[in-house]
Amino acid sequence: MKLQEFQTYLKNNRIDLALFVHPDPTITYFTQVKPSYAYLLISPKTAELYLTSLDHFPTIKSITVKRLTKKWKAQTAKRKVKTLAVHKECISLASSERLKKLWPNAKLVDVTEPLARLRQHKTPEELRNIALACHVTSRAFTALIQELPRKTLNTEQDVALFLEKYIRQHGGEVAFPTIAAVGKNAATPHHITSIQKLHRGFLVVDFGAQYKNYCADMTRVIFLGTPTAQEKELYTLLLQAQENALLAVKKGKTFLSLDTISRKTLGKYEKYFTHSLGHGIGLEVHEAPLFSDNTQTVQPNVVFTIEPGIYLPQKLGLRIEDTLYFDGKKTKILTTASKELKIIPWK
Repeated sequence: MKLQEFQTYLKNNRIDLALFVHPDPTITYFTQVKPSYAYLLISPKTAELYLTSLDHFPTIKSITVKRLTKKWKAQTAKRKVKTLAVHKECISLASSERLKKLWPNAKLVDVTEPLARLRQHKTPEELRNIALACHVTSRAFTALIQELPRKTLNTEQDVALFLEKYIRQHGGEVAFPTIAAVGKNAATPHHITSIQKLHRGFLVVDFGAQYKNYCADMTRVIFLGTPTAQEKELYTLLLQAQENALLAVKKGKTFLSLDTISRKTLGKYEKYFTHSLGHGIGLEVHEAPLFSDNTQTVQPNVVFTIEPGIYLPQKLGLRIEDTLYFDGKKTKILTTASKELKIIPWK
C-alpha cells in the first residue's frame, strides 16, 4: 500500500530510515500482514520486514522478509543513519530508548502526520475490503432481527455473541468488542456489554466486521416491546439528524460543518449528543480524519462514519451509525442494513 509514495517522502525530506515496531498498524498497512511481532524498516530505496519464527514467512512485493534473530541489533546498527523516522503515536518509550542505543547520534523525526494523510485516502483494494466488511456487518444485523423473536437471546451478552459468531462464520473477524446496550445502559455511549437481561425499551447494537484487516462500524437501534409515540418521535428525530448530515456530504465540506448540521436538527436534544459526529475508519476503527478539526474536509475515497446520538442519563440512549465515503461524484453508504425502527414483541 503506497510504499513507493512513502519512500519518495523519505527521499524528499532527506530521511535515511523509517522504523516501525509492532503493534504499529503501519506495519500491516505497508505489508498487508498482521504479525504477532515485527519490525519494518523502510529507506528511500529498500524495505525490510523482520518476523519471528512464530509467524508465516510471506512473499511481499517490494519488501524483503527476514527472520528476526538475536543478531538483528548488531546487523541493523551497522546502517549509517543520520535521520530516523518514527511513528510517535505508536512507539513505546522502551522501543524509543532501544533505537537511541542503536543510533545514538541520529535525529528522530515524527512521521505521524504524513502517514495519516497517506492512509486516509483509500486505494480500490482497501475500499473493496471495507465494503465486504460492511456487507457482513449488515447481514449480521438482519440475522439478529430474525433471531430475536425466537427468544433464544436473553441478555446483552447473548446479542453480542450472536453478532460476533455470525461475522466469524461468514469469513470475517470482529473489528472491536461489540456493544449491546438495553434501556438505561445505552445512555453510556461506550457501554461495556454485560449479562443484563433484555427488557422493554431501546436496544442499541454497535459492532463491525473486519475483512482482510479492514474494519466496518455500524450502529442500529431495535425496540423491544411496544414503543410509545414519544419514543418513536425520538428515534425519528435522530434518524433525521443523521440523514441531514448524510445529504450534506460533498467534496470540500468540512466534517465539523456536518457535525453542526446534525446537532441543529436535534434541537433541544442537542445537549444530549455528547460525542463527535464521526471518525475516519480503515485498518483501525478510529483513524484520520478527525471531525473536531475544522480544517479536515470530505475528499474522494476517504472512508468515515456518521453517528449522531441522544443519551438521556439513567433513562435511555440512541445512536445510528453508518460507514461511508464520497467517490468524487456521490456518497456511497457501505453499511446497508435497514434503519427503519425494528419493533420486536417483548415481555
